[in-house]
Amino acid sequence: MKRIFIICFVALLCTTASYAQKAKFGHVDYGAVMKDMPGIDTAQQALQAYQQELEAVGKQMADEFKTKQAEYANLANTSTSSAILKVKEDELTKLYQRLQDFVSSSEVDLQRKQVELLQPFQQKLLAAIKKVAEENKYTYIFDITLCAFHNDADDLTTAVRTELGIK
Repeated sequence: MKRIFIICFVALLCTTASYAQKAKFGHVDYGAVMKDMPGIDTAQQALQAYQQELEAVGKQMADEFKTKQAEYANLANTSTSSAILKVKEDELTKLYQRLQDFVSSSEVDLQRKQVELLQPFQQKLLAAIKKVAEENKYTYIFDITLCAFHNDADDLTTAVRTELGIK
């Protein structure tokens, strides 16, 4: 029984070793190709404009909060009744919460917009990488930023650029 186990183990090692020798690895500079894709600059400009729009609304809300806070500070320094101060405090608290909610939701909205605008480019790039990998019989293609060491002979960036029509 022990012999059968050893024979199976050796056979498994031989099979794994022969498979590992057949694996072919390559790499692509994903970021460099992505930034050079036609139309990506338009998508990035649209994303930046959306971000600026959100920032403008956030700034307006923050300015309103600061103004109300200054008004409250002025009232607190006078002989204003505690009931009025309490109403103003509640107003400030609600305004601050609205500001915090806006910041949180705008971050989510910005990420959603980024996915919406950039996903078509990412899908196109991944399809090109897959096609180049299949044509050249590569088993794995890594982003160059994830590689601790790479051989320039296995750099498929130029081939992917050609596949996408990027010069």
